[in-house]
Amino acid sequence: MYYNKEELERLRKEGEKQLQQLEEEENLQGDRYRSEAGIQIQCLHCKYDRFEIGKALLNTRGMTFLDLDWLNENATTLICKRCGYIHWFNKEVTVMKDE
Repeated sequence: MYYNKEELERLRKEGEKQLQQLEEEENLQGDRYRSEAGIQIQCLHCKYDRFEIGKALLNTRGMTFLDLDWLNENATTLICKRCGYIHWFNKEVTVMKDE
């Protein structure tokens, strides 16, 4: 199948539009966060600013020995939505509202 110049230009513009929509959808996934000190968090690896939040249990040998792991402290984890790098925080982080 052969395309003329106008058809190729239309396909190129359509492809660019679809790519832009995908990039916008990627940006909408995840949230931006601020540390307890008020600093916006960016990924240390790729500098992206959207994360998925989670919690991780900080196990200790003593509590594990006594089968009391559930009494250990938690850490907050932020997983970068672009590269997957995991950031650990011992203090609270807060979601930033989009301005």
